[in-house]
Amino acid sequence: MTLVEQLAQFELKTVQFDGVQQSYREAGTGKVLVLLHGISSGSGSWVKQLQDLSHHFHVIAWDAPGYGQSDPLAEEQPNADNYAQRLKGMLSALGLNLGSAQNQNKMILVGHSLGAMQAAAFNARYPDMVDAVVLANAAQGYKGSDAQRQQDVFEKRPKMLQTLGASGMAQSRGPYLVANASAEALALIDVVMQNIQLEGFTDASYLLAYDAIQSYLNPEQHNVHVIKGMADGITPPQDIQALADQFQLKPCYDIAAAGHLSYLDQAEQFNQILLSLN
Repeated sequence: MTLVEQLAQFELKTVQFDGVQQSYREAGTGKVLVLLHGISSGSGSWVKQLQDLSHHFHVIAWDAPGYGQSDPLAEEQPNADNYAQRLKGMLSALGLNLGSAQNQNKMILVGHSLGAMQAAAFNARYPDMVDAVVLANAAQGYKGSDAQRQQDVFEKRPKMLQTLGASGMAQSRGPYLVANASAEALALIDVVMQNIQLEGFTDASYLLAYDAIQSYLNPEQHNVHVIKGMADGITPPQDIQALADQFQLKPCYDIAAAGHLSYLDQAEQFNQILLSLN
C-alpha cells in the first residue's frame, strides 16, 4: 500500500470552537501525541506516525490555521503565540483538558520546522499541559534580521504558490525536502501540498519572517528535546545544534540520512525517539 493509500485510512476531521473551524487527523488511544507540521506541509504528511504510533498514543495531527479545512487566524500579523492559542482552543474543543485538576495527564508535543516555533510557543504559554516538547528540524525564524531579508522571506513562498500552483510547487520543492526522494514520498508531498491555502501560507510566511523560536525558549525549560536530520539542507544540522547549545536543550538526537522531512524520510528512527519519551 502506498503512502497516499495509507493516508486515506485517516480521514480529515473538523471541530468548531470560538467561531472558527479547525481540521485534523487522529488515530489511536492512550497518551496524547500532538503533531504540528511545517510551512509547506499539512496533517497528511504525518501518515507514518498516524499509522505506526497509534498503537502507543492518541495521535493528533492538525492542519495549521489557514491550511486544509482550518480557518485562518484573525490576526493580520500573527506570531507563534497566536498559533499556540488556536491549538489550545482545538484541544479544549476535543475535550482534552490536559494538565488540569480534572485531568493530570499531559501530552507530548512535536513541532516540525515552522511547527517547532509554534510548539515552543505553546510550551512557553501552557507548560502544565506538556510533558515533553520535540523540536524537529526547527525553522528558527528571521526576527532581528534586516528588513529586506525579512521582506524576501515573507514574499518568497506565497509567490511560488501563486506562480507554480500546488503541484508545481511540490515538483519544485519536494526533492529538497527528503534525502530519500522516492516516487512514493514525492507523491505524498504532492497530495499534502494540494491542501495549502494561500491565506494560511501567507500567514505562516509572515510568522517565519518576523518571529523567532528563541523568543519562546529558555535554559530553564527541561522538557525540550531536539531532532536534527543529518542530510537536511533546509534547516542544517549545525544550525540546529547551535540552537540546542544556546538554550542547553538536551538531548539533541541525530537522524542519519534524514532530510528536512525527517519524520517521513526516516520514520522508524523518528518514531523510536518519540516512543522513548512515553
